[in-house]
Amino acid sequence: MSVVTDQPGVLETDSVSVRTIRESDLDSVVKIDAAWSGRRRPRYFEGMFERSLKNSPLQISLAAELDGRVRGFLLASLYYGEYGIAEPSASIDAIGVDPDARGRSVGAALMRQLRLNLGALGVTRLRTEVEWNDHDLLHFLEKEGFCPAQRLCLECRIDPTMPEM
Repeated sequence: MSVVTDQPGVLETDSVSVRTIRESDLDSVVKIDAAWSGRRRPRYFEGMFERSLKNSPLQISLAAELDGRVRGFLLASLYYGEYGIAEPSASIDAIGVDPDARGRSVGAALMRQLRLNLGALGVTRLRTEVEWNDHDLLHFLEKEGFCPAQRLCLECRIDPTMPEM
């Protein structure tokens, strides 16, 4: 949640400008992600942008600007029924903050705007997945009100060399 500053009615997130993400933000997103992941994934994010900007009827993915530059991003998807659940929900597919902007409420501003946007659409659940050992992201998500879900994510490894059973 956003922290109140010494000024009444002013939140720390107010210094961060958040807007709908644009195609022109792709390079910034790739750079921010590479700073954290240690690898450049332009094709991955090209696909995410394609789905978010061109194939989705509603744009809910966001970019955060600080000091005139994109300093953070949040790519999200909207669902009106998933895995047998009929409630409107959203999923955070990717989130990132420029390491040079860490501690300046960029992530909190992105989350605040996403919550406002989703609330206006009647979305009642926001989900995401995170690596169990990504402690920084887990800590941030916990501060933003996330907790373990009642659902368990399962996976099964597929061996393409094995014949059908």
